Amino acid sequence: MTAILSLVNLLPTLALLSAALTGVEQVPTALAHGPAARSPKDIYHRHLASRQQLADNLAKKNTTPNKKGLIRRQADGSKCRVRGESYTAPAPAASATSASSAAAEVPTNNAVDAATSAPSEPAPSSSSAAAPAETSSAAPVSAAPVAGSGGSKNSGSKLGIAWPNGDWEQPGQPNYVGNYIGNKASWYYTWSPFAVGSADTEGLEYVPMLWGPGHVSDWYAQQPSWPSTVRNALFFNEPNQKGQCDVSASDAVQYWINDFLPLRSKGIRLGHAAPTSAPDGLVWIQDFFKACTGAGHSQADCSADFYPLHYYDVDVGVFQKYVENYHNTVGGNIWITEYACQNFNGGAQCTDQETWNFHTQMAGWFEQQSYIERFSPFGVMKDMQGVNQANALMNPDGSITSLGGWYITSA
Repeated sequence: MTAILSLVNLLPTLALLSAALTGVEQVPTALAHGPAARSPKDIYHRHLASRQQLADNLAKKNTTPNKKGLIRRQADGSKCRVRGESYTAPAPAASATSASSAAAEVPTNNAVDAATSAPSEPAPSSSSAAAPAETSSAAPVSAAPVAGSGGSKNSGSKLGIAWPNGDWEQPGQPNYVGNYIGNKASWYYTWSPFAVGSADTEGLEYVPMLWGPGHVSDWYAQQPSWPSTVRNALFFNEPNQKGQCDVSASDAVQYWINDFLPLRSKGIRLGHAAPTSAPDGLVWIQDFFKACTGAGHSQADCSADFYPLHYYDVDVGVFQKYVENYHNTVGGNIWITEYACQNFNGGAQCTDQETWNFHTQMAGWFEQQSYIERFSPFGVMKDMQGVNQANALMNPDGSITSLGGWYITSA
């Protein structure tokens, strides 16, 4: 009887304890729906933060061109004033200043080392005025077929359009790509595998580029939509330059063999990577060949059909010697896919007249060299973004400059 009475006396206490325990069980559920649960420390929000950080990092690097083929560029060269002169007729003095006899007052710049730059976005090459030293190491030997144009416009002409402006404008607009063809331009490239439909319609040959390792997915995705004009392709853009492709020669081999070389079986000629004209540019090409054959690939598979290069400096004679040395070292034909009268070595920039002389003399010289298959000056864009504005072929309003007019009518 005593035990029963004790149990009855304990019942209120047990009831209170049960209620307390029930309340504790409900606490996590209540907090899960409260404001405190939406802290950034929550796993879900940490995941979102990680994704946003990745997106931010990619945006800062800005190495992948968008589907309109835009490549933004930046450099440490100072800008000259905008010339602002639209092209409406053959450029003044074009007949007097011919490609082979332009009166040049070319400044002398014998700096050997490239300027040091740390751009946050793809930048023009930090070039050297001096040609790389001759080397006794083995160089690729090209057995390329004769270059042929896949387009119908100005077929056989060496002049091309380096076009970063996408496919935004229609005929009649000032910065329509068709305005820049004239009777000289026969081909174009976009620093990407994205073609420009209006340029294809105009009859230009399209030359796609595998810009760098991060663009392989776009490279494959765009191939089915390439126009039938494609006869040549370009490999990595300035692999020896930070802020550009920036990849070692040995690491580049796998992309050449796996992603670029297969185009050859489709009848497309392969252009090698285009390095800057700093001394390590040509060395990169030689190192690539050594790494490629050293990995067991044949000399033929490791060799290009032609060799693009870039050049930014101020001396015509040094430029010519650089191209000659490059050709002799690689043993193949040459494309000059970027060049400008631009000082990246800390000296004065070219004047308007010096720039005019630089371009007219070099274009004439390119035409005279049988081993130079093609050339395309840097400057068909509204904003030169660090490159001497005197080189512009397009004004800020999209109209053609006098230099641009000379190229498309007289170069």
